[in-house]
Amino acid sequence: MSADQSVPAPPRRVRPPGVADRYRALLAAGSGTERVEFFSDAVFAIAMTLLVLDIRVPDVPDGGLGEALVDLTPKFFAYALSFAVIGINWASHHRKFRVITGFTRRLVQINLLLLLLVAFVPFPTAVLSEYGEVTEAVVLYAATVAAISAVQAWLWVAARRAGLLHPAVDRGVYRYLLRNSLVSAVVLAASIVIALLGQPLAAMYSWILIWPLSFLAHRAGGRRPADLEPAGD
Repeated sequence: MSADQSVPAPPRRVRPPGVADRYRALLAAGSGTERVEFFSDAVFAIAMTLLVLDIRVPDVPDGGLGEALVDLTPKFFAYALSFAVIGINWASHHRKFRVITGFTRRLVQINLLLLLLVAFVPFPTAVLSEYGEVTEAVVLYAATVAAISAVQAWLWVAARRAGLLHPAVDRGVYRYLLRNSLVSAVVLAASIVIALLGQPLAAMYSWILIWPLSFLAHRAGGRRPADLEPAGD
């Protein structure tokens, strides 16, 4: 054999995929989200139902029922507030999964984290109804709802990165829904700072800003040519 002739390298042995690899390929991801949606809907519905359990029928003597019902006003307010919060987040979750076409292990994990927080909402609701103007009660409630909004945004981003968004979702629509979640998270996070500065009542009033800021976020963007490009690009 001449010096300039090379000896062919021996063929590399390709190891067959292990059990974990085969599991991930078969079961950790797939198309269709029906079971994720059904389970999520059940958790949202149960959390909304549990909110009312904190409102007890007052045991008062004759003639004192009206005053007792007035005393329950903070509980009625907390119930209505949390019912709206969970309802809005359910609607947002529902809209997202209309255009999320499949699942991955990461997406399921993020969704379970979201449901953990949603199922927890009745507790900070009860604390807020009992200690409405106490800093710790306001911080606990705002932190819980802010975390829900942040995880909603994370779920949406994760679906895009995994290539699970329907092709009809363009960049404008993707950013539109993302802004929706982030507005709530930012306002509630700012309210925590306000409460920690000794202004828990002002912190609760600041939650009203979510609505006008969400309206402004809805109107922002959506008219640029780049917004019509596919969101997965």
